[in-house]
Amino acid sequence: MRRLLMTGLGAAASIAIASPAAAAVSLSLTNGSPLSNQIFGVAGTDGIHVYGTAPSNGGPANVEYTGNTDLHITSGFAQIQDAGTQGDLFQIIINPDDLFDLMKLSVQLEGTSGTVTVYYLLSSSILDANLIASYTQIAGSFASGQNDNQNYLISGGTFSGIMVSSTSPISVFQVKQNSYNLVGTPPPPGSVPEPATWAMMLLGFGGIGMAMRRRRKKGLLQVA
Repeated sequence: MRRLLMTGLGAAASIAIASPAAAAVSLSLTNGSPLSNQIFGVAGTDGIHVYGTAPSNGGPANVEYTGNTDLHITSGFAQIQDAGTQGDLFQIIINPDDLFDLMKLSVQLEGTSGTVTVYYLLSSSILDANLIASYTQIAGSFASGQNDNQNYLISGGTFSGIMVSSTSPISVFQVKQNSYNLVGTPPPPGSVPEPATWAMMLLGFGGIGMAMRRRRKKGLLQVA
């Protein structure tokens, strides 16, 4: 039995090796219900860095937003946008003080439709989570416009920061409906294992089944 288990586990391990950890990070369309840590804006001075608070309104500033130009954040459920002349905001970093494994957001672009790309920084990185140049790994992209209210969920890793980016000349109009789950928080109802996890499980069970069939066939030949 031990040999059978080792065979199945070995098959599962081969899938894990073939699928790098970064491949599990994904960006998917989701509903509008906020995650456990809903971000509210902290009133203050506009600038490259503005701040939010989570999980409740009126708490300490524990979420930092960094832009490539001055930002403005609203009170209430946080909305982050260009503080100055519209049209020159292309990157916004979202960096909670705590590590998180899920983040939800909605992005609107300025004037016309275009592509939004979401980058991420894993907790294992030694790079500065408030520095735009630190974000090189892409979770995914989606089409957006000025009136878009679709929500997107980034999952599949333990993150220290997320960056929303558009491509010039189409700038970011607003990032809103922003919330996240701390590492260890139960996933939202209806969530399922990542595809790579399912593949590992299925292949592992398949390996055990094949080993059992071979053993049974070998026993029958010996009896004959």
